[in-house]
Parts: sequence; C-alpha cells; structure tokens
Amino acid sequence: MSPLSDGLPDEARKKFILGKLLPGCVVRLEVKFPEKSKPKFLVLVAEDDPEYWTFIINTEIHSFVHARPHLLQCQVKVDKAEHPFLQHDSHLACHEVLKLRREEVIQALMHDTSGLKGHISEAVREQIIAAVKFAQTLTPNEKQQILDSLTS
Repeated sequence: MSPLSDGLPDEARKKFILGKLLPGCVVRLEVKFPEKSKPKFLVLVAEDDPEYWTFIINTEIHSFVHARPHLLQCQVKVDKAEHPFLQHDSHLACHEVLKLRREEVIQALMHDTSGLKGHISEAVREQIIAAVKFAQTLTPNEKQQILDSLTS
C-alpha cells in the first residue's frame, strides 16, 4: 500500500518532501556503491547545495572499522526500540559523509514517499554530535557544517 502522500499533486508532494528533509531525518534510498547498488537507511546531517550530506546506517559494524579505534569511536548505536522503521538495532557510521545530489534524492522520494522514514531520537542526535567532534576522518569544514546543522 503506497503512502497517502504519493497521491498528492507533484508540487504538493515536493513541498511535503522538502518539509521532511531536515537534519536528523531518516530516509531509505537506493545507494550506488562502486561494487553494487543497494537500499540503505541514511540520516541527513547537513545540506550544501546541490547536495544532501548523510551518514549511513548499518546493521553491523564492519570488521575494518572494528580494527581501528579512531573509526570505532565514530559509530553511534541506533536502537530499534526508539526507531521503529528499523528491523534491528543498528549503527550509524559517523566517520564518513555520503554526499547525494539533492535533485536525485527529491526525485527518488517523489517516486515513492515511503522512503521518508522518520527522525532520529534526541539521544542519537547528541551522540552523532559527539562522534563528529571526535572524527579524524572528516574535514574541519565537514565537521562545522554538520555540527551547525544538527545543533540549529
């Protein structure tokens, strides 16, 4: 069953989507990785026209990250209990920004607004802020932009 918002006229649907695409919102989109494309949950953490900056939610922490304490400290637990759109307790990778073209995100959600999943809890937002401050893999500009977006 498609969401009611899918039945809205295009302009109203776009306005609805843009009203939801704020820092801390969670979306599920098809992401193109070098090896393959797959659907991923993403948390919008900042905007820099023409891009949305996101962190990826993973079910498990990759062994590469486990072996590197400076990356492991940038993983934030996202619990299923407070985030009912998840099927499992998961982890947000706050050590690497995935930048997506704004128009592509909007078009994907115009096609299927069920990709709008909700928002992270305030506790997770605070943990993301702490992880970003610690992250050695983010540039000073990325850190500042993310922190400004999540604290405003």
